[in-house]
Amino acid sequence: MNKLTKLAITAAVAYGGLQWGRTVVRRNREFSWRDKRVVISGGSRGLGLVLARQLADQGARLAICARSADDLNVAANELRHRGAEVIAKPCDVRDKTQVASFIEEVAQEWGGIDVLINVAGIITVGPLDSMTMDNFENSMRTNCWGALHTVLETLPHMRNQGWGRIVNVASVGGKRAVPHMLPYAASKFALVGLSNGLRAELKQENIFVTTACPGLMCTGSPRNAIFKGKHREEYTWFSIGDSIPGMAMNAETAANQILNACQHGRGEVFIRNPLNFTIALQQMFPELTNEILAIAARVLPEMGGIGRRAAKGHQSESNWSPSVLTTLTQRAAVQNNEI
Repeated sequence: MNKLTKLAITAAVAYGGLQWGRTVVRRNREFSWRDKRVVISGGSRGLGLVLARQLADQGARLAICARSADDLNVAANELRHRGAEVIAKPCDVRDKTQVASFIEEVAQEWGGIDVLINVAGIITVGPLDSMTMDNFENSMRTNCWGALHTVLETLPHMRNQGWGRIVNVASVGGKRAVPHMLPYAASKFALVGLSNGLRAELKQENIFVTTACPGLMCTGSPRNAIFKGKHREEYTWFSIGDSIPGMAMNAETAANQILNACQHGRGEVFIRNPLNFTIALQQMFPELTNEILAIAARVLPEMGGIGRRAAKGHQSESNWSPSVLTTLTQRAAVQNNEI
């Protein structure tokens, strides 16, 4: 046996031992969701509601917040029907005073908080020329500062009990920027950095932070996203992309992966459909991915339409959307309280 072969075998054994060790460590971190006190921002619809449903079915106690009281009432009633104990309170995560009030109310009623899952976010779609500084600032305040507000208010309670889990739902768009979604991408990049930094500092306190980076998910969210420029054309490509089997991930599968990562105390995880090769592509060939995205930007709608004004997805419908091409996202919108 030559030296090169011995080296290869040694490396393979070492790698296998490392993977085995990581598996053992993760198993030791695992916990049951039963009776865990879980806060979900953005828990009234979309992915947040899907996560809440799965947690309700596993016996967790749920505190959900969102800006719309009507959406919260619908979600809370459904979760209680599933047997969950639920606190539901309107709260704008951009406002740290509202966040402080919400977290304090939950901690007082339950005597603490075990898990925080930050899902609340906004998506603004359109070419760069249609965006204003307000769009960038609002995305940062919601997608990044909103998560920071909830984390800072929750941390004292986790520290008091010497244990906690935090999940920040970022995005693949926080690892590779997609054209016509720049405010979203910038804020999600910021959230990824914040979340990974929090993990490094808090792990020693037995508080594990998971950064979840989902790819396309079929949650029905395009109806409530914000569209600018040629908003009907922007909504068309966005909603059709959200409905392509193999590219857009089933929301229930995504939620299951996120909760599993939290249970095992994992760090940064990509949440994706195994059939979606785009994440692997961007990891292995980042420059090639940039070139592909640049080509994609050329075929996306040019500036025009309503310009810098904004319209929700449900205000941007056309002959193409809704249509048979958007069947999956339409169905998901009904299921996940996006209507």
